[in-house]
Amino acid sequence: MASSTTSSITALGGKIVVDLAVSASTASANVTSASSGKIYLVQIDNTTNSTTFYFKIKDANSAAPANTASNGAGTPDLMFSCPAYQKITYVIPDGHTYAAGVSVWGTTSVTIGDTTAAANDVIVKLVCS
Repeated sequence: MASSTTSSITALGGKIVVDLAVSASTASANVTSASSGKIYLVQIDNTTNSTTFYFKIKDANSAAPANTASNGAGTPDLMFSCPAYQKITYVIPDGHTYAAGVSVWGTTSVTIGDTTAAANDVIVKLVCS
C-alpha cells in the first residue's frame, strides 16, 4: 500500500489521505486511522489510463473487496467514477459520515465483485475529519 495520512490540514477536514496506487484486489484498510469521522473531498487522478476507474469506499476498519456480485461484506458504501485520461474532484459539502473506518479499493468496472486493476497507477486523495 502506498498511502499516507497528514493531520490538521484545514478547518474543514483534519486529515488528507493520499493513496499513490489504489489496488483492485486488496482494500487499503482504515486509511484515515480513525474509527469515525466524515469524508469531505475525493480526488481521483486517472490521467494515465485509457479506461474509466471506479474508486470504492467501505465504512469498515478493514474490508476485502467483494469477490462475487452478491458479496455483501465487500460491497462498497460509496463509489466514484473517473473517466479515462481525467482528474476529477468530488466535494461533499456536509461530509459523508463513517462510523468504523475507511477502507478503499478501485477497479476498471462498476460491477461489484470485479477485481480488474487499472493498467497504470491511479492516485486518490481524501480530505476527512
